[in-house]
Amino acid sequence: MRIFQSEEGNIQRFLVTGHAGSAKYGRDIVCAAVSALTINFFNSIEQLCHVDLEHDIRDGYYDVVVTDEMKVQLLAQSLSVGLRGIANEYGRYMTVELVNA
Repeated sequence: MRIFQSEEGNIQRFLVTGHAGSAKYGRDIVCAAVSALTINFFNSIEQLCHVDLEHDIRDGYYDVVVTDEMKVQLLAQSLSVGLRGIANEYGRYMTVELVNA
């Protein structure tokens, strides 16, 4: 998983690929947690901020370009905190790479 940030610290893009593999399909709590956070982020941006983000979302692939709008950035930072928390706890199954864009 990669989180692309500007030099100012704004998140510009989330790229999540693959499956965690911590358990059988349908029972993988790591994959479920990541999916819940990323889907909630995207839905919140659409429904609460009324912003359409450029995206490619499908099974095992989540690529979302984030705008610089303040509300969107706040939710993006929240998603980043959540994903890094999962990675800290379950680093055997997933990693988060912060990339300067």
